[in-house]
Amino acid sequence: MRLPRPKRFEGLRIGLIENSKKNAEAVLRTVAVKLDTAYGMKMEVLVHKHQRAPLEDAQIAELKGRVDFAIAGVGD
Repeated sequence: MRLPRPKRFEGLRIGLIENSKKNAEAVLRTVAVKLDTAYGMKMEVLVHKHQRAPLEDAQIAELKGRVDFAIAGVGD
């Protein structure tokens, strides 16, 4: 499902999807801090998943209704 882009960025809630690769969580958290500083966005949920695995239903449920968008990140 594709949703329309928000007209404003201020105060949006962020979900982070980390894939367990080295430095992935650190990179995602750095991006979240920058978005908070620039737009007042807040990181609401951090989901950890295995590298090549899709999100599990429980992980999707964690994100649903709690975030306005999610950033999936990789590391190395």
